[in-house]
Amino acid sequence: MAHSKTTTSKTKRATRIDKDVKTTLLHSRVLSFLYDLMWSYRYFPQLACCLLLVEACVGYIIIQKVPYTEIDWSSYMQQVELFKAGERDYLKIRGDTGPLVYPAGFLMTDEGQNIRRAQYIFLGFYLITIATVLAIYYRARVLPPWATVFLCISKRLHSIFLLRMFNDGVAMMLLFLAVYLFARQRWRWGCVCFSLAVSIKMNVLLFAPALFFLLLQSCGPLRTAWYIFICAAIQVVLAYPFLKNSWWNYCTKAFELSRVFTYHWTVNWKFLDEETFVSGGFAILLLLSHLLFMMLFLDKHFNIIGTIRAVMMKPFAIYEPFPIQSEIIVTSLFIMNFTGIVFSRTLHYQFYSWYYPTLPYLLWCSDVPLLLKMAALLNNEYAFNTFPATTMSSLMLQLTNSFLLVTIFLNQKNNSFVPYLDAEARTNLIAFVNEECFDGARQLALYYGSVNEELAEGAVVSSIDEREIVLSLPKMKLTLAVGFGSSGPVTGEGYGRQVLKEMMKEAGEGITAGDTMGKLIKREYMKDKGLKNLIDSLDEKPDGKKSLRQRKSEATNV
Repeated sequence: MAHSKTTTSKTKRATRIDKDVKTTLLHSRVLSFLYDLMWSYRYFPQLACCLLLVEACVGYIIIQKVPYTEIDWSSYMQQVELFKAGERDYLKIRGDTGPLVYPAGFLMTDEGQNIRRAQYIFLGFYLITIATVLAIYYRARVLPPWATVFLCISKRLHSIFLLRMFNDGVAMMLLFLAVYLFARQRWRWGCVCFSLAVSIKMNVLLFAPALFFLLLQSCGPLRTAWYIFICAAIQVVLAYPFLKNSWWNYCTKAFELSRVFTYHWTVNWKFLDEETFVSGGFAILLLLSHLLFMMLFLDKHFNIIGTIRAVMMKPFAIYEPFPIQSEIIVTSLFIMNFTGIVFSRTLHYQFYSWYYPTLPYLLWCSDVPLLLKMAALLNNEYAFNTFPATTMSSLMLQLTNSFLLVTIFLNQKNNSFVPYLDAEARTNLIAFVNEECFDGARQLALYYGSVNEELAEGAVVSSIDEREIVLSLPKMKLTLAVGFGSSGPVTGEGYGRQVLKEMMKEAGEGITAGDTMGKLIKREYMKDKGLKNLIDSLDEKPDGKKSLRQRKSEATNV
């Protein structure tokens, strides 16, 4: 329900948005444009296109000027060559760096002899990944547009895609396509992309717990079972040549959970000694910690018991998918993945692509100052560009990510970033109420401000921002702020017009019925206190001959 508040000075009540309308837009179109570019999403598509163009140019220069680095590419291609030669036993498919440990979708490629051509293909993969993540940011709108620049400045991420050509990049490209489709409520096609991503790299399963509850809440148990079947069917189709030959060998190697990683390559646990790193007790501790935080976040986002109880009430009901806010979908998926990252058995350098594109988003999901956000980005970049990893670099990385995970869990939604209403939209909405809606400002003052006819005369809208509309009352020489309540925040002109129309309709109906917001609030309060006589007195018309002090005294003595 909308609420109102008043102040005694127009200067004091002039909000940030109010000042922008009066100065920035009036005196400098350039400053107004820059403001909207940085803080509102009005020009976000243009900003995204500019970033992609710059990334394409930078990627081309990197490929031309920086030498290609051979790490896993030749081994990948050796494994592909064995597959093309007819080998179908997963235990016998090997390369210089060891046996094949990825699902079958990884092998569905050419022999990759032309390295330069492969680099340009991976540049395409990189641009698709960045474009998809930008589209996800645009739908969720959790961070200010200017912060999306951080998505494009990682030296290590460019290296992973363009110079090392790890398969991690391809898997994450498909995963982010899946997240975007989920945010658009395209669950079927999202599950297809998700399963294809899993077929390339098993780390994608870190997103699965959140995806399961999203499907359950949006689609119900039967549709969820169908989408899980789609995911499983894709895995079976891609793996069929190997399953037919030796299903056990395929399952144990493609989805190997007991694999012990090499201490030399770890980025996040170098501050531990090697004996601790490879110990079974340490692995169990990480697993239990992961499960604990996973359950905490799942319960925070989905209310596990409530969801299961609701599902059990109608386990076989088939209904149309229920829409879920894009922000909830993206946030739950990104956080679930990051939880797995924090408690990962190890992080190799290429694993940075698993979570860096989500890092700017996650930082703005936390309630920490901007300086700490910058420090977290720098610490992550420093750790993944330090080779070999040192005690200090890995300790900084682990402490930073653990701190971020805890702050995200403790953050309340009301502390999150709200996209600003751009200057032109604010001006248009002010004109909409003052010029297009006859008597609109006066009705808002009468109903929400609970002022009388005389004091409401001449009321005009002086300012609008994401959370409130500010009315100027010349007869009272003050301003009145009316909050949008549960309808807020208002971040676009179209939605703003809809909210204002509903508010003016509510005000008109209330005035016709002889009600004001003040009366409604008093009536609810007195009802709770059981003061029936005072409730009846509210509905009586006051004696105009009596002063306000006399009427207040009579009400007190009832």
